[in-house]
Amino acid sequence: MDTQRIKSEDWVEYFNQFSKDHLGWLTSVEVLDKQSGPQRVAENMPLQGISFDTSGTRACAIDISLGDDPSGHVNHVVDMALHIRRADSSDGCVDLQIEPAQGPVTLIHLARPN
Repeated sequence: MDTQRIKSEDWVEYFNQFSKDHLGWLTSVEVLDKQSGPQRVAENMPLQGISFDTSGTRACAIDISLGDDPSGHVNHVVDMALHIRRADSSDGCVDLQIEPAQGPVTLIHLARPN
């Protein structure tokens, strides 16, 4: 599995292209909290997009949007991301790890839809 670090100056463009390339992919999101342990936020929901906001009320936030049904929509926000890493597996799946300046690490797993 190849792992690469995504440079912070590339985050806006990276997530714009990533969202286009992976629209509809089945996505699971997990938060690794040191105190309460791993917590599943979403499982196998279609990706709507990931964006990096550099302005507004939550500047420097990464917004992960999942679900194509309003009643089954999940929005997860990671504030003040510090590091982002990507790993591609041989079966075509993609894993992202978002490490914030404070708080739990977020893991995102994407699999190509059938």
